[in-house]
Amino acid sequence: MKRKIVIATAVTALLIGGGTATAFATSDDDAKPATSAITLDEATTAAVTSAPGTVTGAELDDEEPTWEVDVYGKDAKWHDVDVDATTAKVKGAHAQDDEDDRAPKSTKVSMGEAAKAALKARPGTLTSIDLDDDGAWEAEVRSKDGKEHELTVDATTAKVTADQADDDTDDTDQADDDNDSD
Repeated sequence: MKRKIVIATAVTALLIGGGTATAFATSDDDAKPATSAITLDEATTAAVTSAPGTVTGAELDDEEPTWEVDVYGKDAKWHDVDVDATTAKVKGAHAQDDEDDRAPKSTKVSMGEAAKAALKARPGTLTSIDLDDDGAWEAEVRSKDGKEHELTVDATTAKVTADQADDDTDDTDQADDDNDSD
């Protein structure tokens, strides 16, 4: 009998907790998407003025109008620089002295060029771009219909490929290509 009571209590707690998690998850969907009044170039220029070095990534904060810019500094430290997305003023910066981090790979395609290529492939708002460990640019673009698209931009050629899980038309195109090779 005690075992049934314990199980019933656990199931009830799980159901209540699951309902709470669902409520929080759906409340985020109602939030207004982040936007920026400044360009990515303006944000990165402000960041390297604060922390001279190589910009390897930038992300538009979902909650406030801020670009979070990653800079590998000339001092061989990683810097996180927050730039106001409405004024291009640096809101804050801090360095990380992590010996495990290595200098970023050099690329033929700059972050700005990669961002332009991603936006040409998927018009909308660039919300994030980062240089991955393999030396490719990973970009996230929110299209005008609100869909998020994850794109990979080759750091040598600027060729853009879409993450097929994010784009149904690419799945169809890939399936057509697969049928053509038969």
